[in-house]
Amino acid sequence: MFKNDCNQKNIRKRRIGALLPLGAVLCGTAFAAEPVPVDDQEVVMDDVKVKAARDKKINRFKAEKSSTGSKIEQDLRDIPQSISVVKKELIESQNAFNLTDALRNVSGLTIAAGEGGRTGDSITLRGFSANSDQYLDGVKDNGQYSRDTFFIEKAEVLKGASSILFGRGATGGVINQIAKKPTGNTGIKGNFTYGLYDFKRTTIDAETAYEDFAARLNVMYQDADSFRDYNYTNRWGIAPSFSLKLSPDTDLTMNLLHQQEDGVFDYGVPMWNGRPADVPVNTYYGFYDNRMMDTDANVATVALKHRFSDAFSVKNTVRYGDYERKYLTHLFSGNAATAGANAGTIARAQALRLSTQETIYNQTDFVLKKPLFGFNNTLMFGSEFGWEEYTFKNKNSTGVSRVSVFDPVLTGSVGAGLASNFSGTLNTNRLTRAQTYAGYLMDEFEINPQWKLVGGSRYDVFEAQQDDFLNSANSFNTKVTQFSPRGGVVWQPTNWQSYYFSYGKSFNPSAESLSLSARSANLPPEQNNNYEIGAKLDLFDGKLSATAALFRLEKTNARTTSATDPNLQELSGAQRTDGFELGLAGEVLPNWDLSATYAYLDAEVVSSNNSAVGSVSGQTKSYQGMRMVNVPKHSGVVWSTYHLTDNWEVGGGVYYATDRYADSVNEAVLPGYARLDAMVAYHQKHYDVQLNVFNLTDTVYYESGRTNSALPGTPVSGQLTVSFKY
Repeated sequence: MFKNDCNQKNIRKRRIGALLPLGAVLCGTAFAAEPVPVDDQEVVMDDVKVKAARDKKINRFKAEKSSTGSKIEQDLRDIPQSISVVKKELIESQNAFNLTDALRNVSGLTIAAGEGGRTGDSITLRGFSANSDQYLDGVKDNGQYSRDTFFIEKAEVLKGASSILFGRGATGGVINQIAKKPTGNTGIKGNFTYGLYDFKRTTIDAETAYEDFAARLNVMYQDADSFRDYNYTNRWGIAPSFSLKLSPDTDLTMNLLHQQEDGVFDYGVPMWNGRPADVPVNTYYGFYDNRMMDTDANVATVALKHRFSDAFSVKNTVRYGDYERKYLTHLFSGNAATAGANAGTIARAQALRLSTQETIYNQTDFVLKKPLFGFNNTLMFGSEFGWEEYTFKNKNSTGVSRVSVFDPVLTGSVGAGLASNFSGTLNTNRLTRAQTYAGYLMDEFEINPQWKLVGGSRYDVFEAQQDDFLNSANSFNTKVTQFSPRGGVVWQPTNWQSYYFSYGKSFNPSAESLSLSARSANLPPEQNNNYEIGAKLDLFDGKLSATAALFRLEKTNARTTSATDPNLQELSGAQRTDGFELGLAGEVLPNWDLSATYAYLDAEVVSSNNSAVGSVSGQTKSYQGMRMVNVPKHSGVVWSTYHLTDNWEVGGGVYYATDRYADSVNEAVLPGYARLDAMVAYHQKHYDVQLNVFNLTDTVYYESGRTNSALPGTPVSGQLTVSFKY
């Protein structure tokens, strides 16, 4: 401790010219009262030890704000709906290079197998498909590709019906990626990862700034084999972003993404008597010379924001997306034969497919923050216009032979029947176009610091046209109009407690995913309602957040096959998910970070005329009363890290899910599992070294499945990452 008299014991001589600023602080009024000595005079001071305070460590896993639950960025505690935020620190800790890997941290979300010709990321959220509910910075990004995390700052998942914010779809919720953008800093970060199965990956994140201009560049290259025979993933991407301050009140930002990938279409191993066949997880059943899955995704976003005043602002965002996917499928075309001449074998199907998608969206959002009747009030209103065009071609290979389930003998090619191009006879050749016109109005009214009301509605006009070039009877023109209301109340008795109730609505038009048959084109949309009550608590002085939500999500007017005419569709079905979710995120103790989620989902088909032949019983069974596909009753993730010292960090976690059904009549089952991962890292100022080990106990589990196939999860493996930062 310093003394005001600055006693002269153990003195060290210094020139006063260099000491005046420091001396004024250390000696306070004692120096101020003394006359200023001339330059060649000497003064004496005690020896001092100055220890700089350690910078406050950021809360690595806990998020404070989100821009997905509203049209503006808000504190999570002010949003009357469940939101999960997966921050980049959690993504990096787990080496989650794919978006689907990062989303495993989200309660109530499971990874699904692609259905209906869909490929790329396939997700189920609160029991309902979220394939067309993918967004990037709040604008639709529903192209079919496997999303990488190299350019992602965080992923936000809004749960429950949310068409007021996002239009069509948004039944179980939406997934919104937040891209990395210029921060105004200058620096560079790089990573190199090498792992088992010859996994190699490099990323670079560099940014710079000059006056009112800032730029950032993210680059990724990945070359990886797989634990699955004949599988690989080669991927590269580049994502530049720019920001320019045109005036003190006007900002322009631009983000670009190009991602290219080639790999293998692989749905895994066959089902045997309703369970994944007991074969090694690397067993492949396709043709080792006929493997192709090429993806090309290009996304460009320009946003202009202007502040008319401190209370009134506008933001206009334009998004262009172009996606192309060409691939050879490998599917099992039926159940494995357990008896008869084909016992122990399963039929296969192969097809050459090409899908292209082009989208243009324009969003205009106004925000007015002005008191109403003397109370704080935020009014948000705006519009959205979108145009989409989707083409799909499919040509089947012929002469595809059956294969043994337990001892497959593979050939290089299907032979002369290989579909190598789109000449000749096609099975599918169609063009679908869609237009969206929407306007919305939302209001957030603060009765007092403890009570807040949220309400509003959106009006959508959704039109779609399809040209089927093989069968004109499948061509159509359809139009849907829909109001989507939302309401909620938030009660915050203290600054660390927030409780809410909310209701939200969404709709699913027949042409939602730009793929359907003409017989259901003119049906009114399915309707979805979400009722939710929840709590958001900030514990330990805000270091740890605890969340809980109890909800009912129901779909009414669900499309189902007519009981009297199998060629007709009608809106007589109903589906429902009752559940609750729990979450913890943040710092439990100094140096101990935690992210934990749990979900209980009771997802049931309440009514349906649809039926299917069971893969085990061989009997025709109704969907009614069945559990919904790909929904485990219990699931959760716990990930925790601890800094032993400033340099050494250890961590790990468990991914858990009970069994779930892969078919609609509940006879094909994916077993439950618990996967244990671990990590250890060594940190320095300019570099880090991190080792991740996946599936420590080498548990056999299955990530996704269909009626007759299951895709195995990774066996025990590891990756070593070396990072640098300047």
